[in-house]
Amino acid sequence: MKRFSVLAALLVMIPALASAHVSVSPREAKPGIQQQYTVRVPTEGQVATTAVYLQVPEGVTVTDVPQPDGATHEVKKDGNRIVAITWTREIPPKQSAQFLFTANNPAAAGQISWKVQQRFADGTSRDWTPGTKLTETPAAPSVAPVATPAAAPADAQAAGHTAAGHQMLPPSGEAAVIEKWLAEYDAAFNAKDLDKLGTFYHPDVTIYEGGGIDNGWAKYRDGHLGPELKAFENLQFGHSNRQIHVLGDGKTAYAVSTYSLKAKMGERTIDSGGLETLILVKGADGVWKIRHSHTSSRPRRPAQ
Repeated sequence: MKRFSVLAALLVMIPALASAHVSVSPREAKPGIQQQYTVRVPTEGQVATTAVYLQVPEGVTVTDVPQPDGATHEVKKDGNRIVAITWTREIPPKQSAQFLFTANNPAAAGQISWKVQQRFADGTSRDWTPGTKLTETPAAPSVAPVATPAAAPADAQAAGHTAAGHQMLPPSGEAAVIEKWLAEYDAAFNAKDLDKLGTFYHPDVTIYEGGGIDNGWAKYRDGHLGPELKAFENLQFGHSNRQIHVLGDGKTAYAVSTYSLKAKMGERTIDSGGLETLILVKGADGVWKIRHSHTSSRPRRPAQ
């Protein structure tokens, strides 16, 4: 399946704030969804930072670690699960860097305790334990005051935008329901649960993928998705940067996102990225279904 991700890496050098510490944001998130996290690492003293080591807590499943510009990274695995990430980059004194990763949050509310080790050029290190609270109603991130804009359209509000500056906020209402539902799709995909995946699609779904078209779930399942899932080994699949727009009737929505797929298929290694647009419809039973899927993919790096 050519659902491959184009999650952009980010490593931005900015002046460090006084008394700043290593942090992982967001500090509040929803349980059971896929979340993009940012590790911010300032160099507070006079010795440059050379590397950052993140231990992935139990219950957190990392789905993507983009390559930062001007840096390298390595992942440590226990079986198919990423249990640690090490980013290597010199961060001079009074500057800071940001590193991204995407993960599926634990299903239950609670606290994620991140264990981060900051390593310095003189061979010393410092340990940090920032946390992320998992709650069904995470607080919206604070933003700088702006002139009062006109009211945002209903679909923009549901998708978690503000009209000014497109500040990303956690989805709410029906958009939050869809967000959680689509996170369950990713989990079913990684589990290769074809029966569960079938519950997400309308029987007459149309799927545009890799220049080809599949009309109907049965054709897509038997001629495309099923054989590929069977062939995949060491599968890591997920979405990020998802924006959900619920239209005025409350029964139609669309979702746009980036997505990633990493796997082995025989002697071939897949590590690619792409964009996805889903058209969603809500049935009389209140259940959402994928009515149309359109993906645009390109290799993120050559197969090894």
